[in-house]
Amino acid sequence: MYRLESNYNIIKSTTLQPDRQGKGMIAGYYRLSVEDGRLEMESNSILSQRMLVKKYIAAHKEFEGYGFCEFYDDGYSGTTMDRPGIQKLLAGIKDNKIQCVIVKDISRFSRDYIELGTYMEQVFPFMQVRFISITDHYDSNENNGYRGDLNIDTAFKSLLSDFYCKDISEKVKSSLEARRKQGKYATGPVPFGYMKNKDNPQELLVVQEEAEVIKRIYDLSLAGNNLTEICKTLNDERVKTPLEYKNLRKKQDRKELLQKHKYWQPQTARIILTNETYTGSMVYNKSEQAGTVQKKRILKPRSEWKVFAGHHTAIIDRKTFDMVQKNFFHRKETGRVPFSYPLKGKVYCAGCNRCLRVTRLSGGRFSLYCANSKLNSNNQCIQKPAGNEWLESVILKEIQLQLGKLENLDIIIKETGAIYGSIKAKKQALLAKFTKDIERLVQEKADNLERYHKGLITKEELLKRRDSITKQAEEIKKHQKELEEKLCSCEEEIQKKQKGYKKLSVYYGFDVLSREMIEAFISKVVVDNHKNIGIFWTFSS
Repeated sequence: MYRLESNYNIIKSTTLQPDRQGKGMIAGYYRLSVEDGRLEMESNSILSQRMLVKKYIAAHKEFEGYGFCEFYDDGYSGTTMDRPGIQKLLAGIKDNKIQCVIVKDISRFSRDYIELGTYMEQVFPFMQVRFISITDHYDSNENNGYRGDLNIDTAFKSLLSDFYCKDISEKVKSSLEARRKQGKYATGPVPFGYMKNKDNPQELLVVQEEAEVIKRIYDLSLAGNNLTEICKTLNDERVKTPLEYKNLRKKQDRKELLQKHKYWQPQTARIILTNETYTGSMVYNKSEQAGTVQKKRILKPRSEWKVFAGHHTAIIDRKTFDMVQKNFFHRKETGRVPFSYPLKGKVYCAGCNRCLRVTRLSGGRFSLYCANSKLNSNNQCIQKPAGNEWLESVILKEIQLQLGKLENLDIIIKETGAIYGSIKAKKQALLAKFTKDIERLVQEKADNLERYHKGLITKEELLKRRDSITKQAEEIKKHQKELEEKLCSCEEEIQKKQKGYKKLSVYYGFDVLSREMIEAFISKVVVDNHKNIGIFWTFSS
């Protein structure tokens, strides 16, 4: 089914609705994270912030008639704007759907002083968005600008909030560094082959069955096998993958475990063969944060890594480990130039349902292949690389056929409207019937009460009949509500489908495949070993 997605999402709406004159929307924003501290948790809770904002709106008559929407981020730091709730809020502002933002205090919106200043001084004034911070007694309608006219106490408070987050970050880093120097394991997830001691979580213990797999991988590498050959051997021998072993110890909710075929991958083997932890050393300080508020981390040169030797029992001796490293760190680096082509990320192998990889050939051609084809002797994956030219020509032809069906667009839209109109009429008839049934039950309830007053029925009979009528009425109202919701979705579907058809019709006459065309038409393409192609459309074909 073709769907027109929206980048604006109201997480939860209150009883306030936009007035008929379309005054616009007020947005309440709430945030809570571990940085707030245990003592402040109660006052800073999402519920507490929500109640404060709603109370503020109710106390100011100027907000009457405005729509109201809410956004929240639970468990996200205020030092970054990379939060789902705040991004949806900003998307609404960008679309001119939100005219006012209200928060409990400025630190809920952002703890980064520079980022905050950008929004207060530039973004919000440019978009004509009013910003209110309740406990800071700040209203942008009364303060033109942020640093200049905002009272000094609030400005200083926001700056301290920024310093507070950076101070906490440094303290956490210092604490971790101190624990590592003491030999306590504090370097993230435990690698395959080890587990934490239940009595002492800072100590690593060897998992013998997994350790045997690691030794086998190192032996295969020393015997001259490359990563693909190592994985093929393990897959042919049906050796469990690290994720499968981990799932045996503790159930994992990972989509890889739902796949019928679970393969060892070259990258997994590479990680094992280059992990110095297997020599009994705790290795840390391997990466650093890309920026002050970015989550992305950059790998440091190996010479800058810190090593605590003899930290735990080794699985691989140092001599064997150093011999294996020669295969990975004495090669010339080859610079790869990134490239793109229309079907990138859309073509999948029918054998393993994995996205096909792409190799660039001479003359602007591409070759698609399944990375799993060489990882197992008896798989159903594509064995021979497929050229992009024949695949693109087939898909272009199929798209043109679909466009041919849309040639009489007005007729299609009318037919779609007629189909949904028929459904709508049937549902409206049922709604009318439900309304009459409710009226009948109300009258029946009144008649029973009159019979009771006349002495025709007892009090027990009255109560029994009343309960029966109430249950019937509740059931009817339930079905009535479901039908009303279906009726609304039915009308929305008509609009979406009509918009979808019109969006597709712009590609009439195109004889070259483009990325935009693929995104508009193709959801997924599946290719099997015999070059049979299955196309999944973004709409009902």
